[in-house]
Amino acid sequence: MSLAEAQLATIPPASRGAARRRAFLDAATRVFLDQGFEAASVNEVVRRAGGSLATLYTQFGNKEGLFLAVVEDGCARFVAPMAQAADPARTVAAGLQEIGERFLERLMQPDGLAFFRMVIGEGRKFPAITARFMELGPERVRQTVAAYLEARRAPDALDLADAKRAAGYFCDMIRARHHYRALAETNYTLTADARRAHVAETVEFFLRALRR
Repeated sequence: MSLAEAQLATIPPASRGAARRRAFLDAATRVFLDQGFEAASVNEVVRRAGGSLATLYTQFGNKEGLFLAVVEDGCARFVAPMAQAADPARTVAAGLQEIGERFLERLMQPDGLAFFRMVIGEGRKFPAITARFMELGPERVRQTVAAYLEARRAPDALDLADAKRAAGYFCDMIRARHHYRALAETNYTLTADARRAHVAETVEFFLRALRR
């Protein structure tokens, strides 16, 4: 019995379906990131996660369905820290600082960069999956920032004509050169202090425009 199987055996039967799905997603994420879509083997996913091919196909349909589920799951986990930081009770400067730091941190993590490369790299073969990634990833972050800006419009006296457009500008400025350099230069990193300083400069510039 594999370690994954042993762990699953301790879970109540009613929860085993969800636990099995989680195990498949975790294993598939690693396999796709390590090997890419074409080279990835569903047999390797089953070997790492435990279970059977029949169960995997029942839950995800096929390899492409598994890839889509991995993309959706990865986007949800990526966006969650920004959603938690977008607390309407926080002043706009404090909230944007926290959102920006979490956003840039996740973008710059090795797995975050690998995930982005993987999805974009498969975009020509699976445009629907890439579109789903854009909807659940970058677009969901923009929506989160836009909703937060709307909530702080009156308390912080923001001159906000279009919250969604403003949120897009903010996210693009946070990414700026750092994300692109990290995608192109495998050794490029950003310290926590440098990340904090970049976000602070961006927030100051951004709010100056919204308070003119």
